[in-house]
Amino acid sequence: MNTKEKIYNTAKRLYLENGFEATPNTMIAKEAGVNLGLVTYYYKTKDIIASDMLNQNYDTLYRHLYNYLPVYDDMLMLVAFHRLHIHLTEIDPDYDRFIYEMNKQDLIEKATKDGNLVDIFARLVNSNDHISQKKELFLDIALSIYFGGYRALTMNQFEKTLHISKDELFQLCMHTMMASLELDYESPSFRSVMRTAEAIVYKLLNEHPDLKRTASYLYI
Repeated sequence: MNTKEKIYNTAKRLYLENGFEATPNTMIAKEAGVNLGLVTYYYKTKDIIASDMLNQNYDTLYRHLYNYLPVYDDMLMLVAFHRLHIHLTEIDPDYDRFIYEMNKQDLIEKATKDGNLVDIFARLVNSNDHISQKKELFLDIALSIYFGGYRALTMNQFEKTLHISKDELFQLCMHTMMASLELDYESPSFRSVMRTAEAIVYKLLNEHPDLKRTASYLYI
């Protein structure tokens, strides 16, 4: 392992164990056994490593879910992903804190746009014939509305200024997502998707309990 990799892996472990905000570069340098200047030389900002952690996590969850969909469907994948992600924040307090801090840094939307999920949002927009304005512009607006709402809801739930459970948080996030896409949250077809997504996540975590230990793949 070279110096850059050592810094990178040490920072990822400390961000999850101690918290992003509670992990200064001095701590990373000490734990990695390197000079402090090398940390900022290889990584100009802490956001670079944190964003990579998010993308790596999203990719891991996406790949697992893909194998559990009975037939690939964009909406089902999107709902199942969110259900799994929010469920993991309930299971793992370190992961919950990490996601909270990533929301504070406003990195969640960036990570989504850098990965597979933004393509799903785009396909859902492009397939909606009821959208009258330019699809590309609509997508940008929809993502801004959704992630603005998601960020506020998840942060307030974590800070306990919004007294709701993780299940209720998931429901509210899905309601916000559907509203941003101008789709009907109450439609029978979407309610069916929600039930199917719940079953998929339950089966996935039963057969792959290692996913509940987010440190096992976020450190790598």
